[in-house]
Amino acid sequence: MRYIALLFSFIYLLFAYWQINDPDPIWWVALYLISATISFRTFKDKYSQEVLIVLSILYLAYAINSFQQITKYEGFFSDDGGLSMKTINQELARETAGLFICVFTFITYSVYFFAKEKKGIK
Repeated sequence: MRYIALLFSFIYLLFAYWQINDPDPIWWVALYLISATISFRTFKDKYSQEVLIVLSILYLAYAINSFQQITKYEGFFSDDGGLSMKTINQELARETAGLFICVFTFITYSVYFFAKEKKGIK
């Protein structure tokens, strides 16, 4: 699990880098840098179960809110197969997917550490 967390640290840093040219970069870069920090701390075995739970709830609430704003599903890619954003619905779909990825990793870390503590593994 430790090396999966390290991999996700790099993935979230990459996500943060890609958000620099986003219409609201400060918000999204911060969200992904928080995720990268949590993943790196998980790699170092310096986690907080409470922080993981709180972040899971916050990110999930934001993902649901973002999902509800989508008026028409248009996919992640533009009609020409590229990654350029053509509509707000594509942007919302990508943002929602990114948030759900964060939630999934936080819950995975939380469950792993809960099971680890229950078994008494160090």
